[in-house]
Amino acid sequence: MSKKITVEKFETFILECVNEMKIGEKMVFTKKAMPLSRDHTITLMKVDDNRYTVIERGIDDLEFSNIDFNEVIRELMLLKEKEFGDCEEFYAHKA
Repeated sequence: MSKKITVEKFETFILECVNEMKIGEKMVFTKKAMPLSRDHTITLMKVDDNRYTVIERGIDDLEFSNIDFNEVIRELMLLKEKEFGDCEEFYAHKA
């Protein structure tokens, strides 16, 4: 199931998402409601109670592993600008 997020609500959504995620759960952010495999994505995964992994598949294919809550927010906000800077809205998908 995908959820549409406006750019203005992204940080609030991330805070809620990170707080509600279970260990091993993933959230994938895309420009489209029904993304194709070649579309740019940002994936957030909860590794343990205080650690996360962020993976960008798009412009640079980056991975930030074993980062804490504050780093997750910072990296996702930077990646949002880089990958989705031209969008007014994008989508979150539980994986």
